[in-house]
Amino acid sequence: MERFYGSFEYALDAKGRIILPARLRSPFDTKRCLVSCYVDRCLAVWTPDEFNRHLARAEAMEGHGAEGRNLARTLSAMSAEVEIDGQWRLSIPASLRDYAGLAPDSPVMVIGALNRVELWQADLWRQRMAPSLESLANGTSALFAEPATAPAGRSEGAA
Repeated sequence: MERFYGSFEYALDAKGRIILPARLRSPFDTKRCLVSCYVDRCLAVWTPDEFNRHLARAEAMEGHGAEGRNLARTLSAMSAEVEIDGQWRLSIPASLRDYAGLAPDSPVMVIGALNRVELWQADLWRQRMAPSLESLANGTSALFAEPATAPAGRSEGAA
C-alpha cells in the first residue's frame, strides 16, 4: 500500500473544488475517492480500499454503547463519494466544507497523512502543527527517544 506524504497549499474554487496534487494522485487512478469528516476538524480523502477499512473501524465502535453508535453514525453520515474530474479536482460537499471551515478562495492545506489525504483550513493547520514543529526542532519529540528495553524477565520456576 502506498503511503501519502507532503504538504501543499491551494484554495477551493468558487464551486467548492480543490486540486489533488500530482504527488498524491497515483492511488486514485480510478478517479474515485471518499471524503469524510475527521478528527481535529479536518477532512480525510480516502481511496476506496482505505475507506472500507475506516468504515470497519467505525462499525466496530457500535459495540461500545450509545457514544460509539453515534460516532459510527456520524462517520458514515458525514462521508461522500466524490469523482475526480479531468483536471484532478475534487468537489467537496457543502456540509463537509462547513465542518472543516473551508471557504472558496481561502487557503487550504492538502496534507499527505500516511493512509489518507487530509484537507485543512490553513490557519488551523498551522496552529495544530506549531507545538509538534517546535518539539521536532528542539529535539524533544518522543520520536527521538531511545526505544525502551524490556526488563530482563525471570525464567519460569525461578523464586
